[in-house]
Amino acid sequence: MRFAIHDRRSFLARAVTGGLALVSAGLAALVGIAAAPRPHTAGRRWHRTVSLFDLPPERPLAAVIADRQADGWYETRKQSVVFIDREGSGYRALSATCSHLGCRVRWDATSELYLCPCHGGAYDRNGRVVAGPPPRPLQRLAARVNPQTSEIEVEL
Repeated sequence: MRFAIHDRRSFLARAVTGGLALVSAGLAALVGIAAAPRPHTAGRRWHRTVSLFDLPPERPLAAVIADRQADGWYETRKQSVVFIDREGSGYRALSATCSHLGCRVRWDATSELYLCPCHGGAYDRNGRVVAGPPPRPLQRLAARVNPQTSEIEVEL
């Protein structure tokens, strides 16, 4: 009789331990799913910037593109400024970020140059460096016209 009680107790202890292990594993899986960061969608996307009808013929137009970015639990809005300009029968899009230290350039209509306020960098209308310390031209971005909306889209 002594062996029967001992066998029952050891069976009960193993059953309770196994049950707790299964419950713990299930809870750990649920916590892992909830706490895992969302997968980052790699790649570039097209963003609407400006309507063809709003683009002035004599100067580039600055457009602000707001994009949501997820980093784990944090979701932020990143703003990028681009300049949209006519180029022959097409359109040109240039990043407004100086290639020297990342300051934001502005279009100066008087000198017809993109000017960087930080260290005196200057770029021509095509984004090429004409003065100052920038090591590279402004980044050129792919631009296209959406035929359905008549808006210029830029790939970021």
